[in-house]
Amino acid sequence: MTDSTNLKESCAVFAVSSNSDKADVAPVIFSGLLALQHRGQESAGITVLKNGKLSTFKGLGLVIEVFSHNILKGLSAPIGIGHVRYSTYGSSDLINAQPIEFESKPKFALCFNGTIVNYEELRAELERDGYVFKTTSDSEVIGLLISKALKHGSDLTNAIIYGMEKLKGAYSAVLLSEDGTIIAFRDAYGFRPLCLGYLKDFEAYVFSSETSGLDAVDATFIEDVPPGSINVLKSGEVTRLKVRSSRHAHCMFEWVYFSRQDSIVEGVDVFSVRWRLGEKLAELNPIEADYVVAVPETSRIAALGFSSKSGIPIMEGFGVNRYALRTFIMPKDRGYFARLKLNPLRQALNGKRIILIDDSIVRGTTSKAIVSMLKKAGVKEVHLRITCPPLIAPCYMGVDFPTFEELIAHGRSVEEVRKLIGVDSLMYMTIDGLVKAIGLPRDELCLACLTGEYPDEIRPFLGKKVVVKK
Repeated sequence: MTDSTNLKESCAVFAVSSNSDKADVAPVIFSGLLALQHRGQESAGITVLKNGKLSTFKGLGLVIEVFSHNILKGLSAPIGIGHVRYSTYGSSDLINAQPIEFESKPKFALCFNGTIVNYEELRAELERDGYVFKTTSDSEVIGLLISKALKHGSDLTNAIIYGMEKLKGAYSAVLLSEDGTIIAFRDAYGFRPLCLGYLKDFEAYVFSSETSGLDAVDATFIEDVPPGSINVLKSGEVTRLKVRSSRHAHCMFEWVYFSRQDSIVEGVDVFSVRWRLGEKLAELNPIEADYVVAVPETSRIAALGFSSKSGIPIMEGFGVNRYALRTFIMPKDRGYFARLKLNPLRQALNGKRIILIDDSIVRGTTSKAIVSMLKKAGVKEVHLRITCPPLIAPCYMGVDFPTFEELIAHGRSVEEVRKLIGVDSLMYMTIDGLVKAIGLPRDELCLACLTGEYPDEIRPFLGKKVVVKK
């Protein structure tokens, strides 16, 4: 949690289409979104196809806060899509909640996970063509591009192809048409995950941002949706069209932080990656300490790996207020919200030397607050070990640290960061160690925030920002 609580990942999508007209998939979508809640906590929404018409309900807050039993009953239908959101573009207002309905022919609803880097250019182009925007979300650009192609005579599949050819950035999207078709499509780099499964009891295919969403509804995993593809689900069959090809650039943060520990992303299980990262940290810089302590929650597996490899016992270090909102939702004074959520266990840590494990340091604000709390609780030494290498460059593909100024490691040495945070020692994972722990070829991963080297089609939209490698 240390500074990963400052990370904002855009969203999650979930879609279900049953071959049985009597099936009610609304509770299935609800369960899937609940399992994906970690990817977005600002708003939630569901669109279903009921009696030939689209019906949408969405609201601000957590899934369990937005959907009551009666609301779900009103959404009873055999086909639907759902979404949870955290904004990386657009304000946190209800109007930006997804799915968003588009009044085209056919009418459709759309939701997506990602960030469109040429949003401003595409929005200006669409406004010149007479389209009026109702939101500040980049989702609307995707939908209006599709609507534009439909208006000019394209069928739905070709309209999506038109949109994909115009879009630059990260997107894993699902669309529900009033003719009963669900279409899932993904950018050619595969920045954000998307997978397909089958739910036997409902005779239903399921799309989900993570395999943990499939597991939550007892659906069987079939495959990851290939990057650059359109997947059309209609009448109980899935057909696929490959639209764009590129080298893959899967976001390394999916394994380090974003995805649930029980998910499998691109064939690589998150639990094992985090365990290996912990082991590797223990190998990189052996150090004497009394305990290994994880910063809840995503660092626990790495801490276990570190403890196993080093032989240093692991200790619960914090009381956790599980009713406090995750601090990355809060735009101001993250240190205050870290203190609200975490309280060091003085009785366990007083007078001890600890190795504190966390997944990343972004701005350093939360890290500094937690270290201060630990010192006040009587911890003798705090040695901070981070499973992610230093973040030196902004992300434009769906993680909300879009400026150099926000990154504590940009332009600073590890020793300078250590002094600012106030720890006794600081060590980051190496890039080679991270790549090895994930187990995919380096050229299939997006490491832009670690190296300043961006995928080719993203570079023209970086504006006047100049990446300075450190």
